[in-house]
Amino acid sequence: MSRQNMRGVRPTRIELLMIRKRIVVAEKGGHELLQEKLDTMVMEFFRLRERREGLRIETEAAFATAYLPPLQRAGMLMGQRGLEEALSLTSPAEEIDMGTVTVMGTPPVPAITLPEPFRDCREPGYPLALPSAHLDAAYHQGEQAVKTALRLAELEGSLVRLADQIAVTRRRVNALANILIPSLYNTAAYIEDYLEEMEREDIFRRKRAKMSRSGGLLP
Repeated sequence: MSRQNMRGVRPTRIELLMIRKRIVVAEKGGHELLQEKLDTMVMEFFRLRERREGLRIETEAAFATAYLPPLQRAGMLMGQRGLEEALSLTSPAEEIDMGTVTVMGTPPVPAITLPEPFRDCREPGYPLALPSAHLDAAYHQGEQAVKTALRLAELEGSLVRLADQIAVTRRRVNALANILIPSLYNTAAYIEDYLEEMEREDIFRRKRAKMSRSGGLLP
């Protein structure tokens, strides 16, 4: 028996029928479906990765736009201490809800729900008498940068889980294609050969018994 044959299988016609059914299930209901799922997940992974790259560039640009020129100019006008006092008076963001979502059958990944509006009021919270034109710009641009960063974090989580699921599914596809299905075919071939050999021996025994009863000799 080949090393790839299944252990503990008796060479009977019933076992052969069961093996043939398992081959159909493994090929049609197992391997093909898993391969389709794997192909779909890989396509989705590359789509999300492309989206991630665009969102990463957008996030970096948003933070650079929010914190470099506006805050620098505000600091020049207000002084470092005045800037820090003004920032300490800004309105906090609303509560950010965290849920879960599945991507292509993956385990649940964090899903971030951004509040709308992001803050409880449209006014920043610091005194309007301050020379705050640049501070206002940094305030609103910083809010957009934080939103973009949260969306990027959510997307990163989806990519990590999807990559893990792709690896698991690929191992299953390879196991079916390289181990289980060949083993089933080899076992079916072994049973067929065994049954054919038993049938030839049975024909030979019956012929010999017939010849013995008739007093003849075997050819």
